[in-house]
Amino acid sequence: MATEDEPDATPDAAAGSTSPTENQPDTRLSPLFEVLDELIVAAEESAASSSQSDDYLVDFDSNVLVRGIKGLKSARILIRAGQWEYSTAVARQIFELLINMEYLYSLANREAAVKRYSWFGFLQFFLSEQRRFDFMQERSPGKTPSDWENSVRSTLDAHFDEFKLAPRADGTPRWRSNWSGKTAKALAELSSDPMRAKQYDLLFSTWSEQTHATPSIFTSDLFDRYEEEVLGEAMTEVTRLLPSSFSLIGGQGRREAHTLSMVIVLFTQLWRILPNAPRPIEDEAENRLKKVKEFMARRVLHPLPIAD
Repeated sequence: MATEDEPDATPDAAAGSTSPTENQPDTRLSPLFEVLDELIVAAEESAASSSQSDDYLVDFDSNVLVRGIKGLKSARILIRAGQWEYSTAVARQIFELLINMEYLYSLANREAAVKRYSWFGFLQFFLSEQRRFDFMQERSPGKTPSDWENSVRSTLDAHFDEFKLAPRADGTPRWRSNWSGKTAKALAELSSDPMRAKQYDLLFSTWSEQTHATPSIFTSDLFDRYEEEVLGEAMTEVTRLLPSSFSLIGGQGRREAHTLSMVIVLFTQLWRILPNAPRPIEDEAENRLKKVKEFMARRVLHPLPIAD
């Protein structure tokens, strides 16, 4: 159920009709939306209880949790609006947040790891400011640098040595691309969850294709429109292709359900590993995951890549 400041947004509503139909996400995925709403309420209560803490580690975990909650809310808005493709960017971010926190909290010195993670965030901010100043200089050559610009450049020169790489041939600095020195794939493979690497292979790559607007983003829509041509020409060599298989190509509802389910599962796993945030009530968390699994078992042609 949407709140007053967050009205239901569906494809039909955008076209001028507000009457629900069985094809709208709110109707087809109502059990998942109910679980999602319960999860958001529970997580927000937990985050509120630990906000404004004087303990940096508690405050850090609270901010991680809040970021994840924003992801849940964003996925809810996008999928309710029928924008499955854009909700994958949210799912991808929650996945990356999870694998980074899993690695961070696997390290022997967690406090030092949190500091390094946070410090890299400051580096990213200062590098962003530097790029902005470089662009301004190109647009206005000879302009006197502001005090803030001088401060940013001197900070980058004097700090963040742990993230500096060998300079380029022209002498300009090079920086590490992430705080951990590891790719998302490597972090997934290092996870204590044996399914994390499978999730990377099965989900992360697909979500990335949507996020980066690769040609695959048009597959579903083109298949829906040109189904006869696709089946008559591109698939003439495919034997024993059942009509039920067509939904695997054009089945937006299946993808919506799968993405929404994984957002719920990944956030729950993220919440569980934050050592300095109030933990979820396990009976309630397990019940929510059970509902998600049962829904997917009834409606989707393949299982979620999660542990039983």
